[in-house]
Amino acid sequence: MTDRPLVEVSNLEKHFPLTRTATEYFRGQARRAIHAVDGVTVTVAPGETVGLIGESGSGKTTLGWLVARLHDPTGGSLKFEGRDIAKLEGDELRYWRRNVQVVFQDPVGSLDPRLKVWQIVGEPVRAQYVMERRFATQARARFRGRLDQKEERARRLQWNRYLRDRARYERWYRRRANARAIRAAGRGKPPQSGAAPPAGGSGTVIPEAPAPSPPVPARLTKQEVEAMVPLPPLLTRREVRRQVPLPRKPSRKQARARFPAPPRLTKLKLRNRVQAMLPTVGLPVDCLDQYPHEFSGGGRQRLSLARAFIVDPKLVVLDEPTSALDVAVQAQILNRLVELQRERRVAYLLITHNVAAVRYVADRVAVMYLGQIVEVGTVHGVLEHPVHPYTKALLAALPVADARRRRMRFRIGGDVPSLVSPPPGCRFAPRCPFVVDRCRAEDPRLRVVPGASGQQVACHRAEDVQDIAPESLLTSVDEPHAAPPGTAS
Repeated sequence: MTDRPLVEVSNLEKHFPLTRTATEYFRGQARRAIHAVDGVTVTVAPGETVGLIGESGSGKTTLGWLVARLHDPTGGSLKFEGRDIAKLEGDELRYWRRNVQVVFQDPVGSLDPRLKVWQIVGEPVRAQYVMERRFATQARARFRGRLDQKEERARRLQWNRYLRDRARYERWYRRRANARAIRAAGRGKPPQSGAAPPAGGSGTVIPEAPAPSPPVPARLTKQEVEAMVPLPPLLTRREVRRQVPLPRKPSRKQARARFPAPPRLTKLKLRNRVQAMLPTVGLPVDCLDQYPHEFSGGGRQRLSLARAFIVDPKLVVLDEPTSALDVAVQAQILNRLVELQRERRVAYLLITHNVAAVRYVADRVAVMYLGQIVEVGTVHGVLEHPVHPYTKALLAALPVADARRRRMRFRIGGDVPSLVSPPPGCRFAPRCPFVVDRCRAEDPRLRVVPGASGQQVACHRAEDVQDIAPESLLTSVDEPHAAPPGTAS
């Protein structure tokens, strides 16, 4: 396993809004919602198997569908290989789906009864082939268009820079030419007029008529200035482009070489690919033209596995893959899953009620209750040394081949809180035998409990109850009022 997780789920939420009643509508009340998944944080490493266990209605399947993007998350972060996939949509989302595949709980309902085996198993291949061709075409167009935009922008910047410099030079040149022309024409201070009185006269000064001033030349026009001092010729756009070489537009051949299209997928190639996939899941190669109703329950589940693995996914969400099968077939399916994981280095998100399957397949296990994860850790740590009271109660409720268990009763009581308006504090507080006032007021967060094999637990009293065995939550019929150790008075 690598240090970088394959899937990172952080504070993920999924709320299903409810339709408002007439009374709520006219009163202006806000629309209520079902908090199916509320603040879930979990990671899955490449090649790792993470098991999700919990009672029905705890949000396991909803979380799996959120990871596969079959549901849009209401809030939180959902990253796949470091990329946020919560906002993917359209063709980009369909192209990404090849990385995550789902094996549904009911193979009868998930297989189209009108299609043959090669059509059912080959459907993901055909869908991804269409998306690959479309993405290759779009990538070529973006590649050529991006260079076109860069080229045009460079040309415009160069042309604007030239025009700006040309205009500045022309203004300066005209101003200087006008000044020279005015000085050459004699514009300046007018000469002083008047003469000295004649000698011996009566002393009366007879003014003389002022001499006519030289005519002030008019301001030269643009044409006259350019005629006197010619300006350099103005360059055209073509001349500017020749002086400043710009990147050439890539050809279609270059775009195809950089973004090649996938080879053409024919019917024969698709049948051959499906035929090569069937033996890996334990199906004969001569069943390509059969229909789903011709298979048993185990055979239909193997078809679902073949459909999921044919596109080489990196993560497979297994939603109760063995719930509708008998014990012998369950063992075969689980063994096949383990072999496929070793061969393909694929990661599993196993959703199940079967704790024995989690012990056999999973590397880590997460326990969910009412849309929240209450305990996460290794399989040995969580199933052998549970810390959270709900995990203890879940393991205590497992059937055991012991005649003495017939006279034992489950101690956990109380009502399950509603997901429409979840109460503050711990979701398990109304049923927990170790509850205190802090549990009803403050929402616990996942934290590492010292001495608990490294698992993370969302419980305020984790240090106090971690040494209590799950069997203490069972009571004999003869002693109905006995309280387990550590119970708050």
